[in-house]
Amino acid sequence: MNYLFICGTARSGTTAMWRLVTADERLVIGLERYSKHSSHHALTTDLFTPERFLELRAGDTFYPNLCEFDPYYEKVGALLAHAEYVGDKIPKLFNFLDTLFANIPTAKVIFMLRNIIDVATSFESRANSIQDKSWPETRKTQAAIKEWRNSLLMLKKYHHDDRVFPVIYEEFFAANSSIEPLYQFLGLEPTQAAHLAHQTLLAQNLQLEIKRRKRELSVEGVQQICETAPFALYREVLRTIRAK
Repeated sequence: MNYLFICGTARSGTTAMWRLVTADERLVIGLERYSKHSSHHALTTDLFTPERFLELRAGDTFYPNLCEFDPYYEKVGALLAHAEYVGDKIPKLFNFLDTLFANIPTAKVIFMLRNIIDVATSFESRANSIQDKSWPETRKTQAAIKEWRNSLLMLKKYHHDDRVFPVIYEEFFAANSSIEPLYQFLGLEPTQAAHLAHQTLLAQNLQLEIKRRKRELSVEGVQQICETAPFALYREVLRTIRAK
């Protein structure tokens, strides 16, 4: 069995990437299936056997029922027996790549990178939402900058590793982009379903831009980004990714 994981700062496009890869039924990827577990324990291959993957236990994740959380899990059982890859989408997993590769040396990781303006804006939006009870009110721009910096440091460390596929969100979900490099990384030929999913995501992203995606930040948030965001590190990481 092959193992595939998706990570990156929260709000950096990990869910969009998850939607793309799970359109291909050969790739069975959980939706933060082991998000809590991975923060306290190493991810190991036994967690991804069909029996264990479908058995939700206390301490695995933040939701109490697989299928009620997302209908994707309703079809996972039938897909696991023939999957080429199994894994999970866990944004904060980038903090634990050393441990992941120590326990699953052949694991492959899609690592998302997005600009700090959109990441921080999304942090602020969720923190300020009265309806969003799952996002702490204090997790705003300062938290976004800290997590973004940590993700950049891990990308700098692992960008040369053949097991890691860095994805610049703004380029991957832009017109005329291609999923061919991603599938070369996976050692597979892209399916028609994957191509269609990519085109759908490109169209959705374009519509958001046409409608003038809100990038409203408080004066304090803008100041925090200008004064503390590690732009030099960001540019360095972008250069190394593009040169790979």
